[in-house]
Amino acid sequence: MNATQDASNDMQNDINKKLISFNDTQNELIFSTRKRLFDLEKIQRRDVFFLLGMNFLICTLCILIAVKFGGFTW
Repeated sequence: MNATQDASNDMQNDINKKLISFNDTQNELIFSTRKRLFDLEKIQRRDVFFLLGMNFLICTLCILIAVKFGGFTW
């Protein structure tokens, strides 16, 4: 009976070690994914502000052109 229990305990310990190793790998993947997402959010925010600024400048330019050359009056 002890030999069977020892074999069962060894098997369970081996399974536990494999699960812990798998969980460590999953944690590394999760944290690397979070870091990449955080970096992408920073890039997206920068791009959004850049595009908003460009949009504002283009709209302002169009209004100035309409006022200057289009005979537009208030």
